Amino acid sequence: MLLTLLSLVTLFSQVISAQVVVNGQIFTNGLAIIDSPAPNTSLHAGSTAAIAVDVSGDGHLSLSADSHVPTHFISLEIYLTSADLNVTVSQGPDLLKQEQGSTVKHISWAVDACVPSGNYNLTFYEGSIIQDRSYFIVTPLPVSVQNFNPTSLCQNNTNPPQPIPQPSSSLTKSPWLDETQTSLAPVPFPSNTVSEAFGLHTLFSLGEVVMFGAAVAYLMYWV
Repeated sequence: MLLTLLSLVTLFSQVISAQVVVNGQIFTNGLAIIDSPAPNTSLHAGSTAAIAVDVSGDGHLSLSADSHVPTHFISLEIYLTSADLNVTVSQGPDLLKQEQGSTVKHISWAVDACVPSGNYNLTFYEGSIIQDRSYFIVTPLPVSVQNFNPTSLCQNNTNPPQPIPQPSSSLTKSPWLDETQTSLAPVPFPSNTVSEAFGLHTLFSLGEVVMFGAAVAYLMYWV
């Protein structure tokens, strides 16, 4: 139980300030804009998950692969991660190269039946040049997996679990947002569950204090 609590705390703290949501789009602290899935989406093992990423900066970024322009993508990879599991969703240059001419890249990812039920991050790893400076942006998007009939332990497309949170070098916010677009509310979500979950992030200091205060109290009681 203690490890579960610590995992939830670290997952929560990693997600706290990583994104801003505007009109249902998740603006990372880099160039990528996540169109889907929505935060806290429930994925189903054995089914397909739809992932969509806007790589045009909401229309501001050229789709040219010219490495001489001052702002451009170098790499974009996606993994399903937790403290115990790291599964490849998209690795290598294929995501950025697919659907030539399209501003949005799509993935239909088959969630392996080996993935156990639980809370995860759909983690986006972005390497970018922004105004001639190099950045490495890690964006964790909270999701859950439901699996009522898990198979054996995952062996295909797995990687060593990474520490949470992971080191990164990112901007303080998306370069595509102006000064008036830094709040998470109001955001038109189709689900109150998702809306309220991200609403917690607008209360950053209060939410964080409460979460970590509870964790400290728990540890003091049991240790």
